Amino acid sequence: MNVKASMKKQVVTILDTDNLGKAAKQFVQFHVGMLPVINAEGKLVGVLQLRDLLNLALPDFTRLMEDFDFVVSFGAANSIQPSKEQIAKKVSDVMEPPVFVEDTCGLTRAFALLHKHNLTDLPVVDAENCLLGIASRVDVGTAILKGWEIIPSD
Repeated sequence: MNVKASMKKQVVTILDTDNLGKAAKQFVQFHVGMLPVINAEGKLVGVLQLRDLLNLALPDFTRLMEDFDFVVSFGAANSIQPSKEQIAKKVSDVMEPPVFVEDTCGLTRAFALLHKHNLTDLPVVDAENCLLGIASRVDVGTAILKGWEIIPSD
């Protein structure tokens, strides 16, 4: 079985020319953790993670600490909102290079990429790099489990 059989075909995307304000609205509206970034031709050019936007607003020192709950207690991080300049940035300025697979990819390879890169979602493209869908860790994992010969329990 290939990844195309287990992927979601309805995908929320964002254009590389859109700004981060629009991306934030889409994250909230569609309750997703990752937006595939496409260009005007529909080709996958990057991914924008929810954490990429949140990192814009978190104070720099939070990246250095494992436990920063005490900072909130002192009011140092009550408002985590990026500046208007940051929100106006284009998605292409913040997006990450995509980890993706072609629709003919096998489930084992797709799961290995999800695991290796610690991803929850994997964009799926055609031979021309046009986005076709998203295969989540759960989509791929359950498709693999369907192929198992399950021994009934007592």
